[in-house]
Amino acid sequence: MTEPTQLWGGRFKSGPSEALANLSRAPRSYFRLYREDIAGSRAHASELKRAGVVDESEFSAIRAALEGIEADVGAGREEPIAADEDLHTFLERLLMARLGTLGGKLRAGRSRNDQTANNTRLYLRRMARELSRGVIAIEEALMEQASRHTETVMPGFTHLQPAQPVVLGHHLMAHAQSLLRDLQRFADWDRRFDRSPLGAAALAGSGIARRPDLSAIDLGFSAACENSIDAVAARDHVAEFLFICSLVAVDLSRLAEEICLWSSKQFSWVRLHDSYSTGSSIMPQKKNPDVAELTRGMSGTLIGNIAGFLATMKAMPLAYNRDLAEDKRSLFETIDVLELILPAFAGMVGTLEFDVEKLREEAPKGFTLATEVADWLVGRGVPFAEAHEITGAVVRYCEERGHDLAGLTAEDLPGIDPRLQPEMLAALALEKALASRNGYGATAPERVREQIARFETALAECRAFAGGPIGGEAFAGAKNGAEEARRR
Repeated sequence: MTEPTQLWGGRFKSGPSEALANLSRAPRSYFRLYREDIAGSRAHASELKRAGVVDESEFSAIRAALEGIEADVGAGREEPIAADEDLHTFLERLLMARLGTLGGKLRAGRSRNDQTANNTRLYLRRMARELSRGVIAIEEALMEQASRHTETVMPGFTHLQPAQPVVLGHHLMAHAQSLLRDLQRFADWDRRFDRSPLGAAALAGSGIARRPDLSAIDLGFSAACENSIDAVAARDHVAEFLFICSLVAVDLSRLAEEICLWSSKQFSWVRLHDSYSTGSSIMPQKKNPDVAELTRGMSGTLIGNIAGFLATMKAMPLAYNRDLAEDKRSLFETIDVLELILPAFAGMVGTLEFDVEKLREEAPKGFTLATEVADWLVGRGVPFAEAHEITGAVVRYCEERGHDLAGLTAEDLPGIDPRLQPEMLAALALEKALASRNGYGATAPERVREQIARFETALAECRAFAGGPIGGEAFAGAKNGAEEARRR
């Protein structure tokens, strides 16, 4: 059946103009939600049977037709035509073609308003898990690199200036910790929006589908939405999802910036694997950190999507307005961009080769061990305010003579301040400085190893969420449809 189906128009004398039809037609990318829409239709068919609108044989026929449609659309045997206004129109056209007037019964007691709200929530619950798996791959790469480098010394920075020596594994785990919170945000988001909008109909609830609580269980939600107006009009779940995705991109962008710096000739701290870098069309010697640069650039797109969507929502009256359809434009672009970034970024991080000797050589430069002088003085009863001044005098003394702290001798110390003793020089050893930072969460190697062990436990909880179920009986076919939906 290739004749278009229209879900509205009974009170109109003429059809829509071509200009309106073009404006109103959903972009092809929106049809990726077909599995979610069919899942909602399965659950709604059960509602109609409970309400007595369809009998057992009609229910079985509708369910069988929906199964066939899902398989045919998934395999590419059925595709939208130009006259299909949206996904709902497309699927109802197929249903009517297979069941005739019986197919028209499924529309009773529901609206495109609750359908599209339900589709989006189901889709985002699936994407929260899929994107989490992509972030987890990066986390695993970071954790593996950190485990290799619990003894590797590097300069730590504040204000992009050398500050104190730290363990490379500790620095990498700082990035891992921020991404862990993003993973936890996806799980928190899923708990907060574990409510089904189906049954809200246009805005007031349905006079036919009166057990949305049961439909919710069918779809894998824990309950139905508490308020039918809120069910169709709310899009804070979209805004929050966009925010989490943009934060993932920002967190990756911060590491990407460091990789761009570290892989430059001026730093030469890390080597990029050939399979995760590119060259120049004119300069044969170039090896460019394109994965890091593209991630850094694309993060701006994701930030723009959340800002733009919030602007769309800021003056939206209740309940449903067509403006809300813009949620998908922002969502799909954001999700598609992240799904490109995540595997490439994981591969880049996992194949980084750090120059351990170069990092160690750089670690004490820029007076990064000056705090050790102050701490040594404090340990001998000097008030920190005075210890700070004495240490500043030490740094000034070295600068005036053109050398770093390593150039200090025991003979130099009394002339700077009589409280400086020769044994203070032993505190300037890198390993001693690192070992002294041994509080919980600090950079001492033993603390870093403990941190990695705790992190593995926390990451296991995120893996459980990412690999967990995303729906009930009505949504059983959607779990493995992500790749296929992206192709379409």
